[in-house]
Amino acid sequence: MVRRLTLWYHAVGHRRLGWVLGGFVAITLLLLSGLFTGQVSLRAGEVAPRDVYAPRRELNQPLYQQLKDQALRSVQPVYVTDQKALPNMENHISSVFGTVTALEGSLAKNTAPAAAQAAWTDQVGIALPQADIVHILALSPAELGNLQHLAGAVASRVLQQANYQPSQIGAERDALSLAVESLGLTQASETYFLTAVEREAATPNMRVSASETELARSRAVAAVPQPVIEQGQLIVQRGARVTREDIVVLRQYGLLNGQQNWPAVAGAVLLAAASLLVLLGYLQRFFPGLMRDEANLGLIIVLIVGELGLARLALVVSPYLVPLAAVAVLGAMLFDARVGLGIGLVTGLVLQAAFGVDPRVTVVLALETFVGALVVQRLADRNQLLRAGGVVALSGVLALGTLELLGAPFAPDPTFWPAIGWLLVGSLISIGAPLATAPLLENAFGVLTSLRLLELSSPSQPLLRRLLLEAPGTYYHSLIVSNLAGAGCDAIGAQSLLGRVGAFYHDIGKMRRPYFFIDNQTDMENPHDKLSPMLSTLVITSHVKEGLELAQEYRLPRDLWRFIAEHHGTTLVQYFYRKAKDLHPENPPREEDFRYPGPKPQSRETGVLMLADTCEAAVRAMRGRTTSGIEATVRRLIQERLHEGQLDETDLTLRDLEMIGKAFVRVLSAVHHTRVEYQTEGLEELLRRRG
Repeated sequence: MVRRLTLWYHAVGHRRLGWVLGGFVAITLLLLSGLFTGQVSLRAGEVAPRDVYAPRRELNQPLYQQLKDQALRSVQPVYVTDQKALPNMENHISSVFGTVTALEGSLAKNTAPAAAQAAWTDQVGIALPQADIVHILALSPAELGNLQHLAGAVASRVLQQANYQPSQIGAERDALSLAVESLGLTQASETYFLTAVEREAATPNMRVSASETELARSRAVAAVPQPVIEQGQLIVQRGARVTREDIVVLRQYGLLNGQQNWPAVAGAVLLAAASLLVLLGYLQRFFPGLMRDEANLGLIIVLIVGELGLARLALVVSPYLVPLAAVAVLGAMLFDARVGLGIGLVTGLVLQAAFGVDPRVTVVLALETFVGALVVQRLADRNQLLRAGGVVALSGVLALGTLELLGAPFAPDPTFWPAIGWLLVGSLISIGAPLATAPLLENAFGVLTSLRLLELSSPSQPLLRRLLLEAPGTYYHSLIVSNLAGAGCDAIGAQSLLGRVGAFYHDIGKMRRPYFFIDNQTDMENPHDKLSPMLSTLVITSHVKEGLELAQEYRLPRDLWRFIAEHHGTTLVQYFYRKAKDLHPENPPREEDFRYPGPKPQSRETGVLMLADTCEAAVRAMRGRTTSGIEATVRRLIQERLHEGQLDETDLTLRDLEMIGKAFVRVLSAVHHTRVEYQTEGLEELLRRRG
């Protein structure tokens, strides 16, 4: 037996691993779809044999680079005031006058004009006529000092009145010359000398700022709009001559024959692995019971792959057509709203990362996913699913409208109304796809939805009809237990509908031998009076095994099998055990021979059912039922099951058990309330008169 269980465990483990690996491969292939398909063999200057479309949304790198280059060329050097220009010019003027003063002191008074001119040219370096040189060298130090002061004043006035860049040095010299002439010097030689000095010492008072120029270039580049190639946009038109820019774009997308885009392959592999790890980690953390079933894991993988496949097709038309809410709706229908929401959000992030979906689109689809998971959490009928589709569509339209107002309130996007149209179509698909595929997935993976549970709770179901006809007492017992289980599950936030329907079917095994159970014994001899306690125990406990056989025969969902197998756990059939002890006090029987085969309840719902089944049977057997008596019995039985360890493998807490007990007392008190005795004398007299 142990070896069988071990082999089964390993087989299930291998199947779970197979689902995960299969999902990883499928997601990776979907992410890579279009990467190596649709490649063309083209060169610049050739004519395109067919239309080539962008497989995903991406930046147009060649055009973007061209726009950046244009922006950089349009930026002129930035000039700033050179604070050192005037001091440098004054220093140069002072140096010239110092040289003249020194030359004047070194020449003798009778120096020939030609010799004086030669010494001037050698030491001062400013070209002047010989007569002017002789005149300047003949000036007194006071007169030279006055000329130096005038030269500094001219330079200061001219440089402070206008900004001169290096390219405007000629204009600056002309301005200095005019300023000297405006002084009105009486001697032409002095005017000519000052003009020559000013032109020699002329310095631009503006210089290029490398930092400011670089900042201006950076701002110009930042202001360049990023041209985006949308998914499905025509890159190369059939019959058009291919340009070098077209080749760059094709290479950017990996659409040239023989091109290996290994970074994209690595990115797809890592993204597929990360998305699966995040999602499965989330589900394992918050829904460990769900992840123990390999069928549930397989269904979750199918949902992810199916949604990515639908999205891949929809993106060819419009990103707003992606029915992202469909996977959330299906997840909520098949499992739980939180499960659907997790699958939807992880899938949405994969779409955003892999296919370059616009963030605005991602926001709208994510909101639809939230709403879709919430509005279908508790479906009562399929019409409610259609109403949920309207809510999903409305939420998407409002989200898109809000983003439009926030983004461009005075310049509406011309694609806004087409986007609304595709969004409405995508919302219809998000509801229609779950409506069509939910029954197929239910049957293929044996998963229960609320709609399927409602169908199974109908009295017209074949097993329930048989139970009513063949074991009416058990049928009535199951109805009351169903109400108890539903109330108990509601009290602790468990799946109430699942608990109710599981209670309907938990005792179907009693149909094989209905009169061996006290529920169905009315005015008849008890067949157990003629059987040994051991044989009676075998008959009683066999209704679990026979119930499972009927469940398999009638193809009940596996989730309901658990209610049949676990509702007694490994409890002791106390009546026949005590009877056996009384018959054989010298050789008492083993308790193991008088226990149900189990297993113990594994979920909150089956744990509630065990308590409901026990309490209903005990209260029905009570005499003189009162609310206080019912409450005491319920508390005692719950404590017994707790101390026996029957609830150890459920997630039920002591607080849960307290709330379950209160719910049971409320229901049982209503069922077994004290009735008022009717007065029959007046009724008999009335009937006699009418007769």
